Amino acid sequence: FPTRRSSDLVGKTHLSLAVANVVINNGFSVIYDSVINILQKLRAEYFSYKGSDDVHETIMNVDLLILDDLGTEDINMSFYVSAVYNIVNTRLNKGKPTIISTNLNFDGIKNRYEARVASRLNASYKCLRIKGNDIRFEIGKNNVKNKNNEICEDSYGYNIKVKGDFYNE
Repeated sequence: FPTRRSSDLVGKTHLSLAVANVVINNGFSVIYDSVINILQKLRAEYFSYKGSDDVHETIMNVDLLILDDLGTEDINMSFYVSAVYNIVNTRLNKGKPTIISTNLNFDGIKNRYEARVASRLNASYKCLRIKGNDIRFEIGKNNVKNKNNEICEDSYGYNIKVKGDFYNE
């Protein structure tokens, strides 16, 4: 389910990671990464001379794929538009769940990735709008200085345990 025209910095990534923790704890595989990182890995694999499709196969077959920050990549590369379409379309056809976070609305997705991507997202995904205050600003307000004048931060983070070696790094 992608978020549709959610505000920046309200916890979309945090929510996605919380879902990932539950899914992993139930024995399923999860890949979480920013869209740009995944697209760069796919591009490197596609244009390499090794003839491998390990990244592509892993992305298409993982139990849950979480694509963070759709719309932040350099869309002037036609490869990226095609790759986003291929990920969305292939995972839909396989019945594989995907979480997509974005600050783009329907028209923004349509203009950036073409109508065929936008229509698939609109027809097949549950769209959630997440509203709230800038979470990083809120965390910053909770910073407290201890007696040594060091900043102690109240963190909202999750530790994600990833099963398998996605990037082989």
